[in-house]
Amino acid sequence: MIYLFSRMHTHNFEGSTSVNDLHRHYYKGTTSANPNVPGHTHYMSDNTTYNDGHTHRIEIRTDPEIRARGGHTHYYRGMTTLNDGHVHYFDGYTSVY
Repeated sequence: MIYLFSRMHTHNFEGSTSVNDLHRHYYKGTTSANPNVPGHTHYMSDNTTYNDGHTHRIEIRTDPEIRARGGHTHYYRGMTTLNDGHVHYFDGYTSVY
C-alpha cells in the first residue's frame, strides 16, 4: 500500500534525565514532522536545562508508533552527550497525535 497523501505530523515531548553527579536536567521540544504511515518514527533533539554549570544535548529517533486512545504515541529512550565528565539517561512517551 502506498501512502502518497499521508498527513505530516509532530509530537511534543518533555521530561527529566536520570540523576548523575548529584543533579538532573530537564528537556522539552517537538519532534520532526513525519508522515502518518505504519512503522514511522520521529527525530528528537534538544539541549537540556542548564544545571550544575552545564547542559547536555539529546539527539535520538523514537520507536515506531504505539496505538493510543485518540491516535498514537511513540516511546523513546536514550543517553545525553558527555559533558562535565558524565552523561544522563532519559526515556518517555511523546504526546498523542
